[in-house]
Amino acid sequence: MLETIDRNNLTIRDKMKLILDTGQLLMENGSGSKRIVRDMLETAAYLGIYWQDVQIHLTYSTIMINVDDGKTTHTMFRKCYRHGINMTAVLQASRASRNALYQNAPYDRFVTHLHHIQESSTRRIYPEWMVILAIGLASSAFCLIFGGHAVEALYTMLATMAGALVRYLCSRVEFNVYVTIAASAFAATVTAYFTMYLPGAISPFLPIVACALTLIPGVPLINAVDDFLNNYLTSGMTRITHTLLIMLAMTFGIAGAVGITDVPSFTDVNIAPESLYLTQALAAAMAALGFSIMFNVPKRYIPAACLGAIITVDVRDVSMVLFHTGMASASFFGAAVLSLLYFSISKYFHAPVFVVTIPAIIPLIPGVLLYRFLFAIIDISHMNLLELMMAFRTGVEAILILLGISLGATLPDVLAHQYIERSKRKKLQKLLMKRDGNREILKNAADLDKASGRG
Repeated sequence: MLETIDRNNLTIRDKMKLILDTGQLLMENGSGSKRIVRDMLETAAYLGIYWQDVQIHLTYSTIMINVDDGKTTHTMFRKCYRHGINMTAVLQASRASRNALYQNAPYDRFVTHLHHIQESSTRRIYPEWMVILAIGLASSAFCLIFGGHAVEALYTMLATMAGALVRYLCSRVEFNVYVTIAASAFAATVTAYFTMYLPGAISPFLPIVACALTLIPGVPLINAVDDFLNNYLTSGMTRITHTLLIMLAMTFGIAGAVGITDVPSFTDVNIAPESLYLTQALAAAMAALGFSIMFNVPKRYIPAACLGAIITVDVRDVSMVLFHTGMASASFFGAAVLSLLYFSISKYFHAPVFVVTIPAIIPLIPGVLLYRFLFAIIDISHMNLLELMMAFRTGVEAILILLGISLGATLPDVLAHQYIERSKRKKLQKLLMKRDGNREILKNAADLDKASGRG
């Protein structure tokens, strides 16, 4: 198929629109800021605009780009209205921008491919009933990780699926996202409360603890910390604000359910592992399977994600039970071991490592600690000084665990970063010199990793 539009004849406005299309697609489907900027700069380089002439500013809801063409500067904004987690769309968009640059793809083909990804991002690989089942499976896995048994896990799954169904129905009628989260948490907690009167449960409070954990936005939390670490402070702040609002909505939903029932305090249930069981390894794999379906991970990567979850949760539990390390340090070790292992064999995945590591490390997210802290904030008027200090300690511990998970997940990028990027930079420099021919300008223009780390 012949190229019908010459990229050199495009207006600067057309080029900036295509760069923003790439960024919007990644932002709305759950990518981190550094990857968004890198892929946008790859698209810009494909269009003949080098990163020295481009400034990109990200928030969670807005992308701004400024391009200097040597005579004047041009600025465009793009709003990102819809946010979700779709690993397939992120993977396809990253591949599209990279292949367009390195393979010098025809402009029409690249634009058509990008628009096809945008349209298909609203259609998931897995049917809605399977997603609801996966949400229930992931919450039941949390129940098992907390020391529950099969009956409690089954009750947790039923309660979570009830909440997921309410969330799906609210989304269909386009309710406010925070109202939807609160309604879902309320429905799940009320259903879990009624399971306390069913026979067979040894720890009847565990379904109430675990039933709403899948509502916690784990990927935005990790992305927010990652943005802070990469100096994308504005994007990190907007992500964390959105995440906290979701968690507050969830907490209000749970508190409302607790208020109309006679559930005693359940936030004091111990969630730290005290012994090592095969059940916890299997539960970790169940959680990764559930999250992989929720995040629309391609089917061929799910086994690796499940195996990764077993590794990371078992490393964390062994560190805590046998070596008595704190949960933050143990979570760091679990995420670091997994990310280093998968990074070393990443060439066999034929995809960025985050596709398999993200579903695997999500079970480490300290969801119970986070909403235990938020419960304390809601009930702060009835707290004494000791209870207030304990609540503060819980919040600090949750933040440290999140920081440990994010640092562990990005460890390979820190350790092997220069070697890998040097190889990529040389390859891109040769490609650009062959296409554009100016050695002095292109010496730095190929360093897209340096550019994407500018924050």
